[in-house]
Amino acid sequence: MPTASNYWLRSGFFTLLEKGMALIFSLGTAMLLLRMLDKETFAAWGIFTIIGYFVEMGRSGLIQNGLVRALAMHKTDRRAYTSISSASFALNLSFSLLSNVLLWLCAHWIAIQYQIPQLSLLLPVYFLTNFIMAPFTHCSFVQQANFEFRGVFWGAFFYRGALFAWIALCRLGGHAIELQELALAMLAGGLLGAVATWYFARPFLSFSLKIDFQWVKSLLGYGKYVLGTNLSTMFYKNIDKLSLGYLLGPAAFAVYDAAGKVTQMVEAPSFSIAAVVFPKSAERMALEGAKGIRSLYEQSVGAILAIILPFLLGVLVFAEPIIQVFAGAQYADSADVLRLTAFFGLFLPFAVQFGTVMDSTGKPGLNFACTLFTALLNWTLSFIFVRQFGLFGAAFATLAGYAISFVVMQYFLYKFFKINALNAFRYVPGFYRKAWKMFTGMRNEG
Repeated sequence: MPTASNYWLRSGFFTLLEKGMALIFSLGTAMLLLRMLDKETFAAWGIFTIIGYFVEMGRSGLIQNGLVRALAMHKTDRRAYTSISSASFALNLSFSLLSNVLLWLCAHWIAIQYQIPQLSLLLPVYFLTNFIMAPFTHCSFVQQANFEFRGVFWGAFFYRGALFAWIALCRLGGHAIELQELALAMLAGGLLGAVATWYFARPFLSFSLKIDFQWVKSLLGYGKYVLGTNLSTMFYKNIDKLSLGYLLGPAAFAVYDAAGKVTQMVEAPSFSIAAVVFPKSAERMALEGAKGIRSLYEQSVGAILAIILPFLLGVLVFAEPIIQVFAGAQYADSADVLRLTAFFGLFLPFAVQFGTVMDSTGKPGLNFACTLFTALLNWTLSFIFVRQFGLFGAAFATLAGYAISFVVMQYFLYKFFKINALNAFRYVPGFYRKAWKMFTGMRNEG
């Protein structure tokens, strides 16, 4: 069993490494595809990947936290450990089956509404990928419960890297890429990733052919709020693009998504810090009560803002060259959209850490309710604003939705923990001073 300090060092290292790798592959994939595909084809692939993200976020919400928590609590009881693992894997496979059926039933409607006939070629391949993700994610979650993170990293590396590698080879070889090839590359990555996670998870795997439905019920009961929160989060983060694709067509989706890919860089520090804050938040609540939660929230949000603010300033000044480098000349009209979407990053750390605080202090239902409210609000505003203002209406709607949601979330933070979110800005100069001291200290040593 690793010591506490070793656990945090190993988990933190591999978590940051995984998220950094995922960001590099995601941005690299987007940069290449924006140059290799026309806008309509890029939009078709973008909508397809959003569908996949919805499925995987749903799987993670329904299964991950409940399984990791239950296995960690029953690690010494081999019989219970086996029952939990078997019940969770059965639930994971059932999720793949049910989500495939749902996608099959909705495929024709989605293809017509978003003008993407290519979806009929992509979904059959994705159905196989979806089943592969059941053992892939099960092995990843089991490793997390047993403080092993190497396989989680390598699984994600192969899953994301295979797609990027195929696109890069096509680009270098001058091969005109087909959407079905991208789906097959994703399937290959899933297979490689599943083998990698299984290899590292072998010492921790335990199964029984007899399924304990009491554990199935328990895992479902624990995961239902996280499932709802994850899907609502995916919905409100993508409803602007989906509304554009539905109302204005694939070309508008592609232009808006080109700007959105750049602003995704903001998510990496937000979610990386959230992963570290979650257990600390629970610990502070137990030891120090609301005062400890207040200090942790303000400092963590301040740390993220310190990273985001220079990015925001750079985007406002250099939007045109950023789009030129990232997406190419055909997406020059994305620059002004980028200037608006960059402001999303100001609200993201407050929302992410709100969820961290609520989940870690025993209020996942409230977190789900606020996230669902934001999703429905953004959906309503997007349809109104896009009809009135077109492409820019999607960005205005999302900004308005984030602002209203920010007020609602801060109401509950103040009610339960006396948190004033604006205090987070007080910590920003301090983080810059610390960073400068570290930099000058390293330079003096060199």
